[in-house]
Amino acid sequence: MSFINNHAMMLLEKREKELECIYSISDLFDMHIPLKSLLRGIVNRIPSACSCSEVAAARITLDDEIYQTTNYEDTPWKMSVEITVHGKVRGYLKLVYLKEHPVQDVGPFLKEEKKLMDAIVSRLGKVLERRSVEDALLDSEKRYRVIFESSPLGIFIDKNGIITHCNRSFLKIFGLPREDIIGAEITDFVNDEKLEKVLFRSDQEIMPYYETEYSVRIAGKPVYLRSYYVPHRSSKTTLEGGVCLIADITKSKQSEDALQQQKELLTSTFNALQDLIVVVDRELNVVTSNWKSEKFITPEEREFHPHCYECFMHRDEPCDPCHVKEVFSTGNVTETEYTSPVDGKTREYRVFPVLGKNNDIVMAVEHIRDITERKSTETALQKSTEELARAYEELQSLDKLKDEFLSNLRHELNTPLTTIRGYSELLQEGMFGQLNPEQENAINKVVNKSKRLHSLLDSLLFASTSQGGRVKYNFEKIMLSDSVLSAMGEMSEHAKEKSISLNFNLPTDAILTKADADYLPRVFVNLVENAIKFTPREGTINLSAFRENGNLHAIVEDDGIGIAEHDLPDLFQKFHQIDSSSTRNYGGNGLGLYISKVIIEDHGGKIWIESEEGVGTKVHVTLPAIDQ
Repeated sequence: MSFINNHAMMLLEKREKELECIYSISDLFDMHIPLKSLLRGIVNRIPSACSCSEVAAARITLDDEIYQTTNYEDTPWKMSVEITVHGKVRGYLKLVYLKEHPVQDVGPFLKEEKKLMDAIVSRLGKVLERRSVEDALLDSEKRYRVIFESSPLGIFIDKNGIITHCNRSFLKIFGLPREDIIGAEITDFVNDEKLEKVLFRSDQEIMPYYETEYSVRIAGKPVYLRSYYVPHRSSKTTLEGGVCLIADITKSKQSEDALQQQKELLTSTFNALQDLIVVVDRELNVVTSNWKSEKFITPEEREFHPHCYECFMHRDEPCDPCHVKEVFSTGNVTETEYTSPVDGKTREYRVFPVLGKNNDIVMAVEHIRDITERKSTETALQKSTEELARAYEELQSLDKLKDEFLSNLRHELNTPLTTIRGYSELLQEGMFGQLNPEQENAINKVVNKSKRLHSLLDSLLFASTSQGGRVKYNFEKIMLSDSVLSAMGEMSEHAKEKSISLNFNLPTDAILTKADADYLPRVFVNLVENAIKFTPREGTINLSAFRENGNLHAIVEDDGIGIAEHDLPDLFQKFHQIDSSSTRNYGGNGLGLYISKVIIEDHGGKIWIESEEGVGTKVHVTLPAIDQ
């Protein structure tokens, strides 16, 4: 009887330990504490339910994380139970005795202890399943919040059209605080009567989707909005609420309007082009055209996309080779001309490839231009060019004849002129006896006129030969002062006749240049002669020379009638006279300055004129200087 009582007492104590363990762990489950704290609490409480709790230890392994009592050791006296979550083993609950223990129902443990372990693991699995679902729901809600707040606009409304939620984009569009929006009717923001009918129509008429666009004024500015409404139905298709999205499409609307305007402008421009533009596909069908050839194709025929060679070249099949086919095969721009046997007009065909996304040729654009008039003009121009070429050849022949004539004329005139001049000079010098004053004056005029005639013949011949670059120079080292003084001496008598003072200012040191000793003095003779011609009686002419920047610079200056500014650019042209009266009043043939310019430039120098009407004229001459 005593043994029975003792065994009952032991069972009672064992049952009390189990119940205390269960109650203690249940409290942990009900507290909703963090998972790690829950697992540590379970590990620390389980050993108390064992029959020999003083030598018991526990460990939980979950998702490779370990939670155990401080005295835990792996021993041979153990029991392990799998922790299963949603049918998948995620860990183990292991219970051990730290000292040797006799074999019981389940190893060293009793079957009641095994049942307790199974119950704890089962409850733990359900808790883990619930928490997994809760974490998934929280994660889903977070993602939803991110999507909702980051979307262009989102509004949740109930079945009566009352706004229950809205995001930042909606607040930004309408410029209102959230408290002014939540609880308001959706029709306060969506200006569409049809949406009101959608919200309040019968269940059978619920639309699966509704979209609308409209304009409103927000803060005094016009804004374009697009609304999307998706109704939410219950299982019985009853309208429970819905989701409405509103997007600000002002910029896209403006872009669409601008694109439409540009399209209309391009279409108008395309149709206004005088040339014919044709878009052709790979089968040579006309995709579109501004159809300038209306007389050859009717509007009805255009609708069937005829072949380009039928419409514009009036052929039954493509020519061989075909310029359009060549574009599709080579990708190069092609050109050709074709004269139509129908209307006799010549047209120019230029074809350009149109590339697709993969750089393959998908279409071709053919530019067709009527060049009938241009071809006629080109033919006429070619004919005129040929006629001009023949006329030019004739002029060259005449020019050659002129040069030969002048050369012969100079030769023929030089012989008697030389004789006249020679005998006149002999008479002037008194070789045939002393002359009275009247005779001396007459012979002086003959000598001067013969010299002048000789100079004129030389000028005409030079003007003729210089045009073909046939003047032959004998360049040698000469002093510039020699040419200047030679000219002054030759023109001194002429100056005396008008009581004009000839002054010169030459440097004391020698100024050398490479020049022709016959032609260079003629330059200064021409310049001084011009100065005398256009200077009134008792005027002054100054001739100076100096060295400047490696050049010789000579200036012939007079105080004569001067030259108007607008006449200066033409002074060096052949046979140029300022006006017809100049020839009558002052004489001359208009060759002096032209000859001077040719000679100076052939010597590598420059010549130019400065003048003021009524004040006087300066003629500048520069030549390359050389060392002695």
